[in-house]
Amino acid sequence: MKLNYRDRIVLTVLIVILVWVAGVMLFIKPGIEKLQDAQTALDDAIATRSDLQDRVDADADLPERIVEAYKQVTEMTKDFYDAKATEQASQMVDDLLDADELTNLNMTITDYQPYVLNPYVYMTVQPTIAIDEEIANYEQQKPVSADDALVSKDGTEETEGAETESAKKGEPVPAPAEIGCYKLSFDFEGTIDDMEKFCEKLQTSNDQKTMVVESLSYEFQQIKTKTDDGKVAMSSEYSDTDIKGTMELTMMVIGKLPDPKTLG
Repeated sequence: MKLNYRDRIVLTVLIVILVWVAGVMLFIKPGIEKLQDAQTALDDAIATRSDLQDRVDADADLPERIVEAYKQVTEMTKDFYDAKATEQASQMVDDLLDADELTNLNMTITDYQPYVLNPYVYMTVQPTIAIDEEIANYEQQKPVSADDALVSKDGTEETEGAETESAKKGEPVPAPAEIGCYKLSFDFEGTIDDMEKFCEKLQTSNDQKTMVVESLSYEFQQIKTKTDDGKVAMSSEYSDTDIKGTMELTMMVIGKLPDPKTLG
């Protein structure tokens, strides 16, 4: 079929339009979609980078904070014994006894077990009445209110503003904390002065002050004498210094944190 000039022009235009549409559908539209996806991914990456940068900025002093936290924890736990194996814990107590010249006759120690520390706040139960406040004000040179009144002996005329000590609220008490401990019990021999010295050192001189005496009992020993044939016999008299007794201790322990400088 022979096409005239007008038909050829129309056909050419149609072919161009088809090619353009095909190009749009096959190349341009997918490219635009890919560009939009890439832009979305870029925006997400920028947002993520911003969040990460904020975290990096917030943790810029993290090494210093770690060191400071380590110092605080170390300071808090310095009075506690380090968590050790049972043989090390028993040897440590044995060394303390030897230092005060107490002879350890035998010793038993429990396995590592939990120990609950219960904080407390002391609150006196002694009531405070108006006369007590008047005396306290007088001692502190505070003016006495004209509205204040003394109470009778039976306490029936207490002023409205008077407040008993037992009603005053203390500071918030922290929650109980669970740590570890060993329970040790042993028989010992020595002098009463050495035993008192040992108990006092547990409270004062020891670097670790978290070993407490749960129970202690002792008796003065009979004086030993020698018979004419050289044998040792027990007299009816008792020594004023030498004792033999039984003691039970609780050694509170906490695992020590490693120095952050030594961590990889």
